[in-house]
Amino acid sequence: MQDWSRPDPLTRDLIHLINARRHDHWDVDAALDTLTELIEQGREEEILKVLAALDEDMAEWLFDLLAEAASTTVGDDGEDETQGGAQLTIALPLQANFEQPLRLTVEPEETAALLRRYLHLSHESQVVVEPKLLTDTTLERLSLQGLHAHVETVFSGTRSRPFAARLHTPMEHTVYLLFGVREAGEPTVPQELGPEEQDGLLQGLRAQCSDLAPAPHLLEAPVYAAYALFDAKNSVGLQRLADETIAVWRELTPTVRGRVIVHLHTQCGNGVYMPVWTDLLDPAVGEDAGPLWTSPDVWVFTADLPIEWPGEVLTNRLLAEGCTRFENHIVETPEN
Repeated sequence: MQDWSRPDPLTRDLIHLINARRHDHWDVDAALDTLTELIEQGREEEILKVLAALDEDMAEWLFDLLAEAASTTVGDDGEDETQGGAQLTIALPLQANFEQPLRLTVEPEETAALLRRYLHLSHESQVVVEPKLLTDTTLERLSLQGLHAHVETVFSGTRSRPFAARLHTPMEHTVYLLFGVREAGEPTVPQELGPEEQDGLLQGLRAQCSDLAPAPHLLEAPVYAAYALFDAKNSVGLQRLADETIAVWRELTPTVRGRVIVHLHTQCGNGVYMPVWTDLLDPAVGEDAGPLWTSPDVWVFTADLPIEWPGEVLTNRLLAEGCTRFENHIVETPEN
């Protein structure tokens, strides 16, 4: 937080919100108001740092509220209050030649029809599709504040700007289709996609965008766009951690490089914002002397993130570089 000794009123509201939740007398409207105001002020990083200090149940509760605050559509005064809307995303496999310009676009009306059919949405539901398929690095540059502002205009029919000004070269073979669904009550989307839905949806999208890979088994049911944004931030952050670790490992002399052990440090927990970091250790020096090098922390959000995934990203990259000595260290605490 900015200054824990003298927190501003909004920070105090966040602290009171958490304490009220602990004692089961919190108010959902007050909670959403507090989180929405923090988002609108561009202070989401403060909320994420607080998440890191919470237990699993509290952290998942707070992030679900944060996602709702960033995903709820704000309608005009004259609209029916029973109408509910949400910005959703589907992660799609990519097979682009990254040396060529990316042409990741779809036709909004045609794609909206595909989504209605294969997500079994009602004909009365309003579906608005982002024409650009966003890369992980595009999403990594966005904020929940920007997402929240965009959701407010997504159903107005007068959007003057795209969600992202331009694409960025992806780090992983994944792109994201963002779309909004609005219908009476809360939007209903499937919890999972069957083989027919996966294949039909991907075939329809590939007909519009040939850069997509023919891999329907990789398609999953859509999630709130806020979760996709954090998946992208995780992906980019871990890839950059691998880049930095590999760069330092290459600078070592061949003798030292041959015996150095790479330790990847992760913390336990699900639904928590947690640091991941690496150490390069030389057994010949001894553990008391400490690591040859320690990376800066990369913060990742661990909702539905397998604990093995950060280690898998790094070790696969290091194996490709010729490094074979590495260990994944899970840091546990008495509270977790």
